Amino acid sequence: MPKSRRADILPLMIRRRRGTTRVAGVALATAALLVAGAPATSSAAKHPKSRQPKRAATTAAPFCSSPVVDNYWAPIERMRPIPAVPEGGALPFAPAGMTLAATGPQRVLLGGSTIGFRLTNGAPATAAKPRRLNWTVLERLIRFTGKGQNLHQEGLKRIDLKQLPAGKHRGLTFPIPDGPAIYSLEVTIQNRRGRLLGRYGEYIRVVERKVDAGLSLAAYDKVVPGSYLESCFENHGTAAVTPTGTNLEHLEGGAWRPVVVGPQYSPVQSPIQRTLGPGEAERIATLVPPNARPGLYKLNATGTTDLGEPVTLSAEFGVL
Repeated sequence: MPKSRRADILPLMIRRRRGTTRVAGVALATAALLVAGAPATSSAAKHPKSRQPKRAATTAAPFCSSPVVDNYWAPIERMRPIPAVPEGGALPFAPAGMTLAATGPQRVLLGGSTIGFRLTNGAPATAAKPRRLNWTVLERLIRFTGKGQNLHQEGLKRIDLKQLPAGKHRGLTFPIPDGPAIYSLEVTIQNRRGRLLGRYGEYIRVVERKVDAGLSLAAYDKVVPGSYLESCFENHGTAAVTPTGTNLEHLEGGAWRPVVVGPQYSPVQSPIQRTLGPGEAERIATLVPPNARPGLYKLNATGTTDLGEPVTLSAEFGVL
């Protein structure tokens, strides 16, 4: 009896499946051997320890590089900022030529004074009537005590500004007492419907007048003859101080003798740039003459305050 086609094909498929199964089994066995023969690895090897980033090396700032050694404005920097008057004083809602500016001293004040804001119409005069403004200008002075948390309203003033002709100005001022305190001065401008057009202001700190200056050196020993010794003239007080010059002295036989620098050595000192306000500093370079003998020296620095009071500072150093 002839075999069916299915009977002829079935043994061949069975053989193929068996061959496939045999190949798969060989592959699995080989993989198992490879895993078994592989060296054991720790979790640290699988997950290498991440290297911590190296901290950047901190470099020291150049000597006397900061113009401020005592920040008398630091308490203000921790307070809530007030919108400043736009640069140049031009107001976005005002007619062309009209500006707003603060009057009186700014920032750190010595003792009492008078401060305020002023509106000015700098437009050229014309025969035409000035534009109607119908503004309500309110100026408020607030005094802060303690560390700036406690506040007390010192005054509130108002101007009903209908118009401001060309070349004219209007403003309000407040007297500031002598006692140490922090003040905020704010001005708000509203239209006739009461809508706020602008709010601007500033902080003022009143401090007591104090003369307190210091002198530090970039090097205190092993100073090389013929080099320039850098000094930092520091105004730690609140009174303005102007450095006026430096000179050297040498300790000889228990007494300080002035060091004479010949005219062939120039410049003897770097130029002094400015008057130092509260907490400011100035770097000055002074020549140590090439013929300076080893020993103990003294750098003297002089200056004057805003009231003409003399200031004399000294610092000792050694020469090789």
